[in-house]
Formats: sequence, C-alpha cells, structure tokens
Amino acid sequence: MAQRDQYIQKSKNTCEHVYGMDPNSIPVLHVLLSEEELELRLQKYESSLSIIQKFMQKLLSYLTETPTMVVTTDHEGYILDAYGDDRFKSMTDSFGIARGVRFDESTAGTNSISLALQYNEPVHLVGLDHYHNCFEQVACYSAPFSYENGQLMGTVSLMTTKEYASPLHLGLLSSAIDTIEQEIKLNQQNDQLHLYNQMLMSATPLGIIITDQEGHILEYNLSAETITGRNKQEMIGRIITSIPELAPFFQHVCNKKKSLVNIELTFSASNEKRCFLDILPLFDETNNQLVGAFAQFRDMTSYYELQDQVIQSEKLSAIGKLGAGFAHEIRNPLTSIIGFTQMLDVDDEQAKYVNIIKDELERMKNLVNQFVMMGKPTISQRRTGNLTTLISETVELMNSNAHLFNVEIYFNDRENLFICMDASQIKQVLINFIKNAIEAMAEGGQIWVSLQKDRTSVTITVEDNGQGMTKEEVKQLGTPFFSSKRSGLGIGLSICFDIIKAHEGKVSVESEEGDGTKVHLTLPYQREEV
Repeated sequence: MAQRDQYIQKSKNTCEHVYGMDPNSIPVLHVLLSEEELELRLQKYESSLSIIQKFMQKLLSYLTETPTMVVTTDHEGYILDAYGDDRFKSMTDSFGIARGVRFDESTAGTNSISLALQYNEPVHLVGLDHYHNCFEQVACYSAPFSYENGQLMGTVSLMTTKEYASPLHLGLLSSAIDTIEQEIKLNQQNDQLHLYNQMLMSATPLGIIITDQEGHILEYNLSAETITGRNKQEMIGRIITSIPELAPFFQHVCNKKKSLVNIELTFSASNEKRCFLDILPLFDETNNQLVGAFAQFRDMTSYYELQDQVIQSEKLSAIGKLGAGFAHEIRNPLTSIIGFTQMLDVDDEQAKYVNIIKDELERMKNLVNQFVMMGKPTISQRRTGNLTTLISETVELMNSNAHLFNVEIYFNDRENLFICMDASQIKQVLINFIKNAIEAMAEGGQIWVSLQKDRTSVTITVEDNGQGMTKEEVKQLGTPFFSSKRSGLGIGLSICFDIIKAHEGKVSVESEEGDGTKVHLTLPYQREEV
C-alpha cells in the first residue's frame, strides 16, 4: 500500500508542478486517433478485445447491483472499447471518454490507467486519490495485460462509484486478467497452428479434403482443387456427394469407421487425373465418437505416363532388334528377287502382273527400311542451307503426285531463308506431311505451305482443307504404330517427330473434324553449322 501511495503522490506532484494543472478544473481528454489509425488498432486487437469482452461481460453479470463500466486500452492508453452501466454514460461523455481517445497523465491527471501502464501492475484509485476533485465520487481499478513474452498489450479497467468501492474489485479484475491472458495465449497458439496447418495444406502436392460426420466439406486445399477440377470456394460447405468419384469411399469409411488406403480412382472432371486415395475416419479423443473423415489423394498421372513411356521405349528397343533382323534376313534376298523380276522376259499381258509384283516388292522393301530406321536413334548432320529453296523443290516434287488426286499445292514465299539443318531429313518430313494432307482430301482440295520467321525460330506451316481429325487422333500423332489411315502403319510420322526433335524443334497440330488441319514445324533459327 505504501508503494501505491508513492505512485499517487509522485503523479500528483507531476500534475501540479510539471503540467500546472488546477485540481478544481474538469479534465477533457482531447488527444485522439484518426479514424484510419483507430481502425488499424482495432484490427490488431480484434481477437483480444473479443476475449476481454467475453470475460468482462460475465464479470459484469455478477455486479448487476453495482453501477460499473469497463474500459479497455492499448499499451499507449488509447481507448479501444468501453461498455457497461448506462448510469455512467453521461459522466464519461462529459470527460470525452470514447474509442480512440487517450488516457494520459498530461490531460487526465492522476488516473489508474496511466499508473497501471507506467508501473505494469494493478492499481486502484478511489475518490480524492485522483488529482481532479471532480472524480471525488469515482473509484477506478486498472490492471495491465501482456503477451506471452511479457510485452505489455494494454489495460482493462473497472469504473464504479465511491460508495461501491471495495478491494474485492481489484482482486476480481486481476483474476479475470489472468484468465484473459491465458485465453489470449491459447488463441495465439491456435492461430499459429492454424497458420502452419494452412501453409502445409497449401504447400503439399497431395489433395486434402476433410468432412464432418454428415459429409459436409470443411477443408479443401489447392491441390484438391487442381486434381479434382472443382473450385475450393464452391466446395466448402457442400456435401461430399458433390464429388461422385469420392462419395462412396467417404460413405464407406463413415459407416464402417475403418480406413481405406491405396484406392485407385480417376477424376473425370480434370482431364482424367489418375490418383491413389487414402481415407481415414476422424474421432473425438474425449468420447471416441466419429466426427468426420480425412482424405488425401496423390496425382499419379505423371507416374502412369512415365510407365507408358517406359513400355513404349521397350517396344521401340524390341523393334530395333527386329529391324536389324529384318535387314539381314529379308533385305538381301528381297533385293535379289526385285533384280531377277526386272530380268524376266514376258509379253505385254504378263508384264502387267509383273509390274504389280515389282510394286509390292518395292513396298515391302520400303517397310523393312522404315522398321530399321525406327529402331535407330535419329542423328542429324546439319549444314547451313536455303530452307526456302528446299520447300519450293519439295512442293514442286509433290505437285506431280497431288494432281493425280485433284489437289493443288501452293507456296509463294520467295524470300531466301538460310538455317542450319539436315536438308535430307527436313525434306523427308515435308514429304510425309504433304503426302498425308493429299490423302486426307479424297475429293480433291488445296494445300498451302507457308514460312514464318521470328528472332529465334522459323515455322513451316502445312495447311489443308481436308477431313480433319478428332482431338484424340491429334493427341496420338507421332506415337509409333498409330495411324488415322486404314492402310497406315504409324511409322512415318513417328520418324518425322523424331527428326524435328533431333533438330531441337517441335511439331504442333491444329485440327477439327471436317474442317481441315494445320501442321506447324518449328525449328531454331540458327545459321551456324552443328
């Protein structure tokens, strides 16, 4: 008590000798925050103010017979909240007590809020303990509250009339502050855990969905949004049956109260994402009651695609060995048969059939050569050459064949463009794509070949107005043994794709069924030989 008296006397001396205050005057609090500054502080203290009001309203419910007001300030003494008995309202209004106003010794004189902030301990002032005589009938109790690390956050004060003053009020307030600090600490820890949880939920590549026991979606992370193809904001709060691929598994787990692991499923709404799914039931630790379910699913699409690529690679390896066998076992006798066929002395009637035999033998030889080429890695011998001339010569070569199908090929680019390329291989690619375009127009049509250049690349475009292809056919182009033609083996285009890839370029195709096709062959714009 002696120390409290020292605090009060020191403050009164300061008010009299430093601030020159008149104890008979009525103080008016006039230092206040702007609306923007007040809003920022309220946002900062929002969680704490909610906790303080919760406990202090409960305390006020026990003091219904006592006219009491609660005032909460920040660490600088600015009022952030004030509520309580209406009987105090006229008095507090006359002193200017409101949100955003500062309780400061230089304007309010000796007061419990300033002393509690200054000495960081609970303080009470009753009647003339205040510097100003107008507070003679007022009793004020203030206690500071702090962060977990001990940093001062602000004060909570009880104001009542002198006749209801009691030391118990300070004890009640101090007890409430202890509880409030514990609650603020728990709330901060929960906020931190929630933040860590959200960081993990956002960072993980696993799709995560959490539901309650009735199937309402409570959590839905960004990976789940990507994998399922469904928006997070739309899914939160909805029933799990909104995701038909997952619904039966959630229902099974909630009914049986047992986990499901490594379930393979496909999300059709997101480009056929193939996943492995684990679902676990969630229980309340206190009573072991089911409270919901937790699902995590891994996008395995890339794994399956890699697996397919490995299988494809193994196929190509087998084809390479088969091609080598073909080369030794078939090519030599086939060449001999072709040679001896040409030496046959036959009449005109028989010559027709011999020519058919020759054509079929040549076709067989060509197939054998293609098998051999597929089994070998594509190696390009690049030299600087005139791409414009190469395209022009190829178009001229193919035009003779195109006329047989009532097809016209157009190429009007006359600007010489030199790039580093394997001319033989690029010509082979052009022949293949132009030939495919011709065959796509059974009733005749037009083919336009064009050439564009930018700073880093050149693009050859082969466009036709033929029957076009489906999206699935476009997706499969370049895959060995896939062909949209009845008689095709699916080898020629696969080799073309490999040639462009060996040139560090790319092939892109635009096509719609019934609306023609555009093939874009993009090559790096290099002048130096590689």
